[in-house]
Amino acid sequence: MANNREMKSKKNNDESRVMGILKKEYKFENWLLAILSPVLILYGVYIMSGQFGTVNLEAILGRSGIGVIDFFFNTTLKRMLTGGFLILVGALVLVYLAIPFVKPSISEMKKVNWPSGKKLAESSGRVFTFLIFLMLIFVVYDLILNPIFSLIYG
Repeated sequence: MANNREMKSKKNNDESRVMGILKKEYKFENWLLAILSPVLILYGVYIMSGQFGTVNLEAILGRSGIGVIDFFFNTTLKRMLTGGFLILVGALVLVYLAIPFVKPSISEMKKVNWPSGKKLAESSGRVFTFLIFLMLIFVVYDLILNPIFSLIYG
């Protein structure tokens, strides 16, 4: 009986250690993923387009003589699927890395007092009126200063 309890306790303790390891934040690995995921997306785009700078990848991929490489690239469909998979994995990694930054901002956005439709329209109208006023000032400056500068430098 006591031996059973000890085994259950040890099992729960082991699970908590494993979960602790999985939940721990690894900053170096996250930075490495942040650097490598855009590279992965870029390689996927190169594979799908069939061009890497001036090199025509369509002529190279699928005719290498290496069975594994040829399997993934010997037809246009396989090349598109492989490139699309690389782009998808790179994008998912970027989403995974963005979650810790987005999660707290969502809770903060819920605390914001958003303006009503009427107040939003009123504020937008004021901003656009001011922008039109500034545009007119710069047009007048251009009309006045352009002939002066053309006389000086012309």
